[in-house]
Amino acid sequence: MTAKQRVTARSAALFVVLASLAFASSGPLARYARPVHPLFIAFGRVALAAVALSLLDLRGIVRSAAGLSLRQRAAVLTAGLLLAVHFALFLWGLDRTSLAAALSLISLEPLAVVLCAWAFFRVRPTRSEQAGVLLATAGAIVIASASGAGDHRLSGDLMVVGATVLYGLYVSFARALRDALPARSYAALVYASAALVYASAAVFLAAALPAAPGALAGVAPPPAHAAVAIVALALVPTLVGHAAVQAAARRMSPSIVALVSLGETLGGIVIGALWLDALPTATEIAGAAILLAGAAVAIFGSSPPAAGGAG
Repeated sequence: MTAKQRVTARSAALFVVLASLAFASSGPLARYARPVHPLFIAFGRVALAAVALSLLDLRGIVRSAAGLSLRQRAAVLTAGLLLAVHFALFLWGLDRTSLAAALSLISLEPLAVVLCAWAFFRVRPTRSEQAGVLLATAGAIVIASASGAGDHRLSGDLMVVGATVLYGLYVSFARALRDALPARSYAALVYASAALVYASAAVFLAAALPAAPGALAGVAPPPAHAAVAIVALALVPTLVGHAAVQAAARRMSPSIVALVSLGETLGGIVIGALWLDALPTATEIAGAAILLAGAAVAIFGSSPPAAGGAG
């Protein structure tokens, strides 16, 4: 191995470790933010991330937005809607199932990207990707079979699976915007659009309070520990994690970038076990191992780019 190859390998390993740790903090931080409502956590996460990015380059973001066509602006809003529902389902599912189950199932994201690329862009998956999808699906079924034990619920599992499907749609839909906007401007506008979706939903719920007085239970005000967790969610997985993936995707192989999704699952389970005493059951460990093996097979046999890490 040449010196240049050693530097490249070191850079790739460092990226995977750091980005995985950033994303791995997402699940434990969201769980730590209890009893705040998952929708409030999702809103705070994307709103603070949008504000932070705007403070870094407000002029550039405004200039980029002004240069978009009407169709592209509609696409940004739609991408924000998909991301908003993705985060809402993930955080709501996380609140209704075990941490290990949620973090294992979220590693289906790269496979969702592969399947959506096939469905919408006719990018046929390779044999390795097809085998990986089948293996990961078997792992997801094993994980779901553990529902009913402790805080593991099938309803929460299904919400997380729905979040992974929406992530695949989000990536596929956003593909057309990659050349229209710089990465930072794109992220800021999409996060702001997602925050607008949550704000609109809150207004609707507030208007419906006379008919459903408990609709906003757990939304506000957040206790101090939850506020810290929400700020950390905005800064660490949302900004640092996504920024690292965006930068790496421009110069590293898609397989290396997609490894972050597996690191997110493994790191999140370890952090949850050490910090929150959220120990996985034997069935969850077995299902997670099968699912991660399937995801790894698909990632290393991947031909089109597959983004990883959205937690």
